[in-house]
Amino acid sequence: MSFPKVLIYHQTFNNFSGGGITLSNLFKGWPIDRIAVVSRVEMMDGVSFEICNTYYQIGKEEDRYIFPLNLIQRESQSGLLTHALAGGLPLSSQRLGLRSKLVDQFFFPVMNWLGLFHLLSRISLSQKLKDWLDEFKPDILYLQADNRNSVLFVTKLCEYLNIPSVIHIMDDWPSKKTSKRFFGKLWIKKIDKEYRELLNMVDLHFSICDAMSVEYKKRYNKSFIAFHNPIEIDKWLPYTKSDFSLHQKDVTILYTGRIGLGITDSLLEVAAAIDQMNETDFNIKLHIQTPSKQQKTTDLLQNFKCVVINPFVDYSKIPEITSKADILLLANDFSKEGIDFLRFSMPTKASEYMISGTPVLVYASAETAVSKFFKEHECGYCLTQQNSEQIIKAIQFMIDNEEYRKRISQKAIEIAKERFNSEQVRNKFQQQLKNLCNLEASLN
Repeated sequence: MSFPKVLIYHQTFNNFSGGGITLSNLFKGWPIDRIAVVSRVEMMDGVSFEICNTYYQIGKEEDRYIFPLNLIQRESQSGLLTHALAGGLPLSSQRLGLRSKLVDQFFFPVMNWLGLFHLLSRISLSQKLKDWLDEFKPDILYLQADNRNSVLFVTKLCEYLNIPSVIHIMDDWPSKKTSKRFFGKLWIKKIDKEYRELLNMVDLHFSICDAMSVEYKKRYNKSFIAFHNPIEIDKWLPYTKSDFSLHQKDVTILYTGRIGLGITDSLLEVAAAIDQMNETDFNIKLHIQTPSKQQKTTDLLQNFKCVVINPFVDYSKIPEITSKADILLLANDFSKEGIDFLRFSMPTKASEYMISGTPVLVYASAETAVSKFFKEHECGYCLTQQNSEQIIKAIQFMIDNEEYRKRISQKAIEIAKERFNSEQVRNKFQQQLKNLCNLEASLN
């Protein structure tokens, strides 16, 4: 068996989100007729058809809200997504104006606080989905899960298809759950039980980084193989930074990627520190390059004089943009919620930052995997204190020390080539999937 038919749940292929980019880099070269995705409506906007052209959208036939929410919530059709809809709203997504906004912005948050959010919808395999699965006949399931509903859904998928399965953990989402809400402890216990049952059910376990693999071995007693975002070395090297000179009267610090949960306060803190520096002899601009539609966070950032919100660009432009910056910022929040969520995550941009050759400033708790990685490999400046004065000192140190910037950049490039070369990582990843199917076939 050369390439088994693979069915992917949750993450779609795209060229703007960390998950979509990682998935694209891992599955590049897989025959397009032997790959399909099943995912929720919110994941379907802007999907790419380059690697996969078969998408089944989970809609009203699989995911149903209880009465009376089913009367006022936006409704999405179940079924295959066509190429023509890739850049717009997914399959007849219906928005009901003020009523829907009231539900999304007020009712859902209240129900979440009360600990009743998990009772609002019922998810199942519709007959329509089963018929399509029977027609596609996948050989292997590649799964991601980021909440209780997705755990329940992929469990049903595993039970129905009864084929080899792989789960890939991108972030430690179970740690987001707190016991402060009503019924919180009950839900934490229930979700943990359901999650462990799923981990016991699947055949192979992947993580996003080594730190997560170590933690999940302790927590779940499962061996996880780490697969982070691999990079196309040849596409980045032509833009890799070679000139490290800069002038404090014209400094560009760049942040790229997602903003929102776990990455808001840290950006605001850095922006405030830069504004303070600019009141002296500096002229520093903090550029934000993000595909995230987080208007609240964007509005907060724009209150600072130093912040420039860059327009959206195609992913192919990112290597050039990152190499032109003087410093790249990798920031995680220091709040308990932020640390718990990102403690064992390695952002997609980490490997991209490294291969760009632009020196990296990591502003994150010492508890996080990304901070530990850059410190261990000495490939970035790691600031692990949540302190405005320390932010200023870190930025000023990096501006004043060209040899230091050059040294950590060269080390970053070396590590990126060694650990994140797409050809090597992709071959290992895809071989794991093939081996699992071959082993299953030999046992049968």
